[in-house]
Amino acid sequence: MSATVLERLERLPRRNLTVLALKGIGTLVPGGWQNITSADALIAEVMGSEDPALIAQVRARADVLSRARHEGYGRALSLYDAVNRSQRAGGGLRLLANVGGAVPLLRRVADLTPTSDTLQAADLGLKVAAELLAFTQVNGLPGDSFGDFAAALADYGSEARVRMAALVCFDALLPLGDQALARLDELLGMVAQKDLRQLPAYAGMASLIPGRGEAAHLSFIRRGVDTWLGWAGGLVSGLGLSGQKAVQALETTLGPWQGRFDQMATFLDVFTDTYRHTGTQAVARRLVQRAAAEI
Repeated sequence: MSATVLERLERLPRRNLTVLALKGIGTLVPGGWQNITSADALIAEVMGSEDPALIAQVRARADVLSRARHEGYGRALSLYDAVNRSQRAGGGLRLLANVGGAVPLLRRVADLTPTSDTLQAADLGLKVAAELLAFTQVNGLPGDSFGDFAAALADYGSEARVRMAALVCFDALLPLGDQALARLDELLGMVAQKDLRQLPAYAGMASLIPGRGEAAHLSFIRRGVDTWLGWAGGLVSGLGLSGQKAVQALETTLGPWQGRFDQMATFLDVFTDTYRHTGTQAVARRLVQRAAAEI
């Protein structure tokens, strides 16, 4: 039997490069980010109660929902997993196993070769599509519920808001520049079907993307990005995000960076799991909220 959502939550690392990167970027987001890796702690936070009997009851209900095949929690996690595999395969470098403090190795990781702007835009588009599809899976909605997704973005908080800040910084501003969001529509218009097939995430997501074939899927991705862009632009202006600001925030936890911004983006793709990490936390939170409401 595969792990439940809460078991996946409890397997998340408490300290590694991913956690350090998220803590760094979390300094730019009001409320920051807490690395919750305990199911009981998450349930207690959602319930506002530390009653062991109540926590056990909510967890039991959450596990039932998690294992139900007709529920979309496992499929939502599979989307974040697909994004994670794509990052690693695209980077082509080994993951660092352990980190024990600040990371002077950043100064030694040189000559990272960023991908082309077109492929970077396609990768960003797939991540937005994964976010949209995970949202619909968790909430039992059709995959093309663009309006519901747009409305939900306004309520994003906690790990979901930090995930979006990381997405904007790591996948847009750092690799594509501070005008990245304004360039996205043009760049996505240059993405061909063969480009989509180059991204490992696509193979893991294709069965969940509405429509048949790469052409339909590219259309879905572009519409999803269009839905996301307005909100993302507001996030950038509201938080004053920029590539420089992102690097400065990351240096508070990762140590000095001496490469280009696009090389930093490549480094983060290769060595961190920010999307899967916070995605697991967000799916777990939504699951616990539902379980708590049902008992």
